[in-house]
Amino acid sequence: MEKLITGGCLCERVRYSSSHAPLSMGLCQCDRCQKQSGSAFLIATVFEKSSVKVEGELSVFIARDEKGVSLSRYFCANCGSSVMITLDRYPDICSVMGGTLDDKSILRPEFSLWCSSGQPWLELPKAITLYPDYPDGLIA
Repeated sequence: MEKLITGGCLCERVRYSSSHAPLSMGLCQCDRCQKQSGSAFLIATVFEKSSVKVEGELSVFIARDEKGVSLSRYFCANCGSSVMITLDRYPDICSVMGGTLDDKSILRPEFSLWCSSGQPWLELPKAITLYPDYPDGLIA
């Protein structure tokens, strides 16, 4: 069994855990993720959805693109902390917000999406692959 990964919201009413390692870790610099995170980017820690167990009540904001495909942003109804994202196009994964992890030392972003919307003052490490938008075939 791999190390148990845990996390939760600011008020601790929502907790989650996974006994599986993340599939990937990345940043998103799109305008929507900047607004959700209140920062220059969002840190996505991608897991198989079936491996993540959530305790507590999450509220959801669902946004749809022009084709009707949805992206669901889950947050704590009490403190408002962003906790998780799911996407219709990838029904078997979920992204938990890196800042909600109990042990943030495991965060090792490998890529950054929507860099074309990124803040001009942000300079990311050279080891992170930069994509101007969302590349075909990337599961994040």
